[in-house]
Amino acid sequence: MSIPNPTPNPASHLFFQIGIVCCPHCDVSFTLNCEDLNTRVWCQSCGKTFIYVDAFLNHYRRDPRIFIDPIHPIPIAPGYTSGGETPITPDEIQVIAYGVLYNRPPELFFLNEQGKPSRDLLLDNLYVAAVSINAESFILLSRTFNRAIKPPAYTIRWMAIGEIGKHEKPIWIDILQNAAGLILKSEEQAALVMLQVALDFFIDALMEQLGFKSYDVKTASRRWKISDRRTKLRLIEERIGSFSKELTTKLINLAEQRNRLVHGKTSRKDIETYSGSDAFVLIVEAINAINELKYSNLRQPIKLVKK
Repeated sequence: MSIPNPTPNPASHLFFQIGIVCCPHCDVSFTLNCEDLNTRVWCQSCGKTFIYVDAFLNHYRRDPRIFIDPIHPIPIAPGYTSGGETPITPDEIQVIAYGVLYNRPPELFFLNEQGKPSRDLLLDNLYVAAVSINAESFILLSRTFNRAIKPPAYTIRWMAIGEIGKHEKPIWIDILQNAAGLILKSEEQAALVMLQVALDFFIDALMEQLGFKSYDVKTASRRWKISDRRTKLRLIEERIGSFSKELTTKLINLAEQRNRLVHGKTSRKDIETYSGSDAFVLIVEAINAINELKYSNLRQPIKLVKK
């Protein structure tokens, strides 16, 4: 059986833009897209500036698990949700176009009769699933269990969620997105290692934003006689404020867990361990907590020194 060319969904498409940001200064949310996620943009409410990616993650700070939802994860960059309704032709292959071009195959799911998301559908004398998903369309396969009995006419609802457009992204966002993909594939150990790498690159990016040079790190590291990583964290804390003791403890435990995976040993035996999804949430919460300190520091009034 030949596969037909992708055709637009006969029913009207549903499009939902994933580009909502929440201003780190005034906490007001609005829709905004930006080609370079490191761009400093203006808040439409308070008029203050922020870095786009900071506000993008700030919008999801109350629900960081949305990025690793097993059914419909939100990409960690602006994108679209597309969807529609498609009449089923039993025992035929149908190619359904999203109506938008994604950067890579999106997450696709169907809505069952109760309106709940599902990767496939089991209907009366009919099974429906996507057998191939690409950036432009998906191949829909339906099969009757008993071909002697004609199934009723069905119209199914589908939705796709993914990243679109060309965006210049900081490397730590790409690594964080890759870690989310590993978690969705249940590759826990690889995800744990990658999450630590994402945090390291985020810290490096923050150091650059705060004006620190590699020379500053090396000099302070020799003076304090601690590792470069601990030096960076200490320099950041001196500039924008201290991290909470609870957050620091959790990050230390995660680093120890990573060392156990990579090197087979740790300096402590009584560490708390994390699943891939819990570690992901911790890293996103840490990034948002650090960003909150950064913007809180920027909100402080400038003290004038009398001559």
